[in-house]
Parts: sequence; C-alpha cells; structure tokens
Amino acid sequence: MARIELRHCDIVLKDGLAGTALINQMSGAMSGDTSLTIDTVALNTDNTQQVPVGARFTIAGETASTTVHVVTARTPSSSSPSVATTNIVFSPALSTGTYVDDGVITFHPQELTIKIGDGDLKYTENDDFKYDLDRGNLDTVRQGDEKPMDVSLSFVYEHITTGTNETVAPMDALKRRGGAAEWVSSATDKCEPYAVDLFVVHTPPCGTAQIETTQFPDFRSDKREPSLKDSLIQITGRCNAVEPVVSRG
Repeated sequence: MARIELRHCDIVLKDGLAGTALINQMSGAMSGDTSLTIDTVALNTDNTQQVPVGARFTIAGETASTTVHVVTARTPSSSSPSVATTNIVFSPALSTGTYVDDGVITFHPQELTIKIGDGDLKYTENDDFKYDLDRGNLDTVRQGDEKPMDVSLSFVYEHITTGTNETVAPMDALKRRGGAAEWVSSATDKCEPYAVDLFVVHTPPCGTAQIETTQFPDFRSDKREPSLKDSLIQITGRCNAVEPVVSRG
C-alpha cells in the first residue's frame, strides 16, 4: 500500500456545537431558499438561543438529507446574551424536499480546514509502566497512571487573526477569539478549559482504498510558534485522551 501523503489529507478543527431549532414559517420553506425564520432555538452555546455565524446544520425534509448548510448571517446580529435568533441566512440554498412549519433544524459542530502545505502533523502516545523489583531483580510490571497524548502540527502562515468576510483563522479557532469567539468547547464538561477536536481525513487517490479518519479528541494548544521566515505556524498541545480514535470507510 502506498504511504500517506499530506496532499491527500485534510486537517480539520471542529468545536462542540450541538442543538436544534424549528422552522417558523406557516408555509414551511421552499427549494432555493437561502434564509429561514426560526424559533425554539436550543443550543449548548453560552446564549442557548443564539445561533453562531458559521454554525452548520441539516434540515428535516431535504431530499439530500446529508446536505450541510452554513449560517452566514443572523437576525438579530447582536451578540447580547439576552437576544434570541429569529432568522438565519445560509449557504448553500435548500435543495429539493418537503419542508413544513416546525420542521427540525439540527446543528452540527463548526469546523475549519487547515492548509498544511510544507508542514506536518505528529502525535505521541504515552504509556506509564511500573517495573517492580524482587530483591534487586526485575519481577512484575504494573500499569501506571494514564498519560495525555501529545500532538504537534505545523501549517501555512497566512494570518494570525480573522479579517472581514474571511474564513476563521486557525489561531482564532484554537484560542476561541476573533472570528471564532462563538465556538463551543468540544469538552463534555464546559467548565474545563476550551478545547477542539482535531481530525485528519486521509483520502487515498486510488478508488479501491478506504478513507481513514483519525480523531484527536479535546485538543488544547499549550504552545504556538509562528515563523515569518518559514511561513509556518508550529502548534503543540495535548489531548484529554490516551490514543486517537481511528475509523476506516
């Protein structure tokens, strides 16, 4: 089997956004619509009734049920903690389907694909074994404490922060600031420090080989080193997991 090449891999950061809303239009919706009036918003965000710009969702009744839409604007646009979202603008437009009033909108994690270029991604699994001695001689071995997995990646240095009408910058997504200020931690316990899930999706160029997805859950960056000379940003951190979650197919 041919070795992995980065040009065949997508590196994706995902937050922990989840929740639902309902269509609030008596006539439902129509194919080609790029906006929806909604109510009964229930999210796991700081303001549970406010839909983040960048939120991804699927909608009940759409024939292509796996089509994911991305929110590009909301009404009201204010980020006030007491404001509930009543309308969303999104892309792509709704495709064919049967849409009804109170149809369910299901929200999925916000995500960002990172351009690796000449960079790399590495990880280290750490085991802690205790070797017991019997009168100075090796005897038994015990499993020690679990150790977090170490992850490092380097990617193309384009911008440190997000500009107007730009895709979220990786540094903002890792720090939950700027264009990613409304990202949600991927950690189950929202009182823990902010984290994201890091995915590597390897799509082999040959049609017979399976796609392999490697997930690094609850990644927290503890060191960031931008290099203007090399046009790279080096990120190191750890995951609240002892090993990645790998799936094929």
